[in-house]
Amino acid sequence: MSDQPSRRPRVLLADDNAGIGVTVSRLLSVSCEFVGRVPDAATLFEAVAQLQPDVVLLDFSLPGGNPLDLSRQLRALRPEIRVVAFTAEDDPEVQRAAFEAGVSGFVWKPRAGRDLVTTIHDVYVSDA
Repeated sequence: MSDQPSRRPRVLLADDNAGIGVTVSRLLSVSCEFVGRVPDAATLFEAVAQLQPDVVLLDFSLPGGNPLDLSRQLRALRPEIRVVAFTAEDDPEVQRAAFEAGVSGFVWKPRAGRDLVTTIHDVYVSDA
């Protein structure tokens, strides 16, 4: 019996750094479908509606919005979506607040090479 989803998770990156977008798309290319990158909060919700991602990888310093509010709004808009906090801050208080705001996973950017794919698959499979 397999609880595995039948397709690769569709991932949208919300990060203003184009270089991070290139790196993330390469990291995810083997096991996820990288559907795109948005550079700010203003374009996030339109992209979610158009691209229908399973997972939003949300930079916690994304211009134009409070990441905790954005996480709550994404979950309210599409309860099935999984938000993964993607941050350069390795702060337990930030992590706690993120989970309280409804994120499903947390990845510290310097450890993305090691943790990103596993975290995305963990949150996608756990709720699929």
